[in-house]
Amino acid sequence: MLHLKEILTYNQQLRLVEMCREIAKVAPFITPVMPSGQPMNCQQTSCGQVGWTVDKQGYRYSHTQPNGRAFPAMPDSLANLADHVASLVDEPSYFAHTCLINHYQASSKSKLGLHQDNTEVNLEPCIISISIGDDCEFVMRSAPASYGGTNRSDPTKTIILRSGDILVMHGQSRLAYHGVKRIIPNTAPKGLLKNNGRLNMTIRQVF
Repeated sequence: MLHLKEILTYNQQLRLVEMCREIAKVAPFITPVMPSGQPMNCQQTSCGQVGWTVDKQGYRYSHTQPNGRAFPAMPDSLANLADHVASLVDEPSYFAHTCLINHYQASSKSKLGLHQDNTEVNLEPCIISISIGDDCEFVMRSAPASYGGTNRSDPTKTIILRSGDILVMHGQSRLAYHGVKRIIPNTAPKGLLKNNGRLNMTIRQVF
């Protein structure tokens, strides 16, 4: 795991926020309903060749939004950022197929349960996670002496993710169980998000 703390400048973050707004004009945020019938505690949209989706039928990637329209293309600047970050963990052939955008309300009740990212066809390439807005308590199951617990029984460690951070899950940590324990309200840089909260942009190579 590689944690790049506050690597993005305020202006870079502003550009990513505007990017998310433009994406949402084509692929509006929705509140997905999980197979259990429970709604998720965040809103989601995607861009790229495919988008990650969940509904009562399960978790998967799709070429179309729930409304039947294609997802918007991934902006070149975002794909270039992903290429650069992937090179830092020795993945020069990385190809960003998709970016899942989660929006969490500015509430300590906003969270995401422990899970593995394992719906990709190719489970080797790294996962790149960009944090914008309020801080969050990110939890990850950890194998002995390192991050990367792939068993539900492994202990958890908590990492504070702040606005401008990029977290890269690669190698042993690629399939680690992880989640968002809570959002820490009113910690976002002033003026970054209209109503605060947290944006998480997760870039993946799917195939």
